[in-house]
Amino acid sequence: MLNLKVKAGLALAVLLLAASLLSCASGGTKPLPLNMPVVRDISAFYNRLDNAVAPQSFIQVKTLGEVVYGEYKAPVKLYSMFNRSGSKYKVFLSGGIHGNEPAGAETLAEFIELLARDPSKYGNISFEMVPIINPWAWSHDVRFNRDGRDVNRDFAALTTQEAKILAGYLQQNRYDIMIDHHEDPDAKGFYLYQYGMPDQSLSRKIIQALKGDGYPAEQDIKMVTLKTDDGLIDAPMWGLWYMRASGQIGSANYSRLYNSDTVHTIETPTRLELKDRLTIHRKAQEMMLEDLHTK
Repeated sequence: MLNLKVKAGLALAVLLLAASLLSCASGGTKPLPLNMPVVRDISAFYNRLDNAVAPQSFIQVKTLGEVVYGEYKAPVKLYSMFNRSGSKYKVFLSGGIHGNEPAGAETLAEFIELLARDPSKYGNISFEMVPIINPWAWSHDVRFNRDGRDVNRDFAALTTQEAKILAGYLQQNRYDIMIDHHEDPDAKGFYLYQYGMPDQSLSRKIIQALKGDGYPAEQDIKMVTLKTDDGLIDAPMWGLWYMRASGQIGSANYSRLYNSDTVHTIETPTRLELKDRLTIHRKAQEMMLEDLHTK
């Protein structure tokens, strides 16, 4: 039997680790004004993608739900490429859960356009992609939704419109790999998360490749007990379950618990030019998909 001091120490360690697992760390804020200036046109973004996939019967578009704040209304759209001849694997790609992290949404937009042009790409993989989870925030270039909530903390309680929409769909599905795209305004370099995965080899291979391209790997992200190890944050599975029990969990953590054994988050520093951030997201995602494609 453990004595009380040991038990207390273990409980404290668990609590500290739980706090550290909140990727892209932040809190909430007050509700944001309805009349905030629109920075990006959500209709133009979706029209671009819908026009790209319209001639192709193999890419389908589905509205998972609608986000409504006053007069602002925007869908959360799912772009699917599935039931392909010879398809063996199923992948889910997501971005735009924080509206001031635009590289993820643009990476997925470009990838959807690539699949529309070249349907043979990754021919043994079926794809489901949500490029913008949080459309109000993306339109206004802010982290939070209009209610001032961080959607990426709401996948336990599911009180926000956006988390309900995404989780409601994910609950029906399992995937071979899930990749979530994020950015970090405080980081000096790129970094990756992997969740409850015993093997670091793919993550390390990606990090070394990006460093070889001249991009710096983040060394200084610290979240109580977890920190970057040369560009990698390796979150243990037991910590994810504790976070679930504590009532605050992000979309990638949720996905690892319920939807896939292989979940990655790609993070880029917003201090880099957008073209460089897109290159990092694109290459990291390509290497993850190529690893699955060639198995």
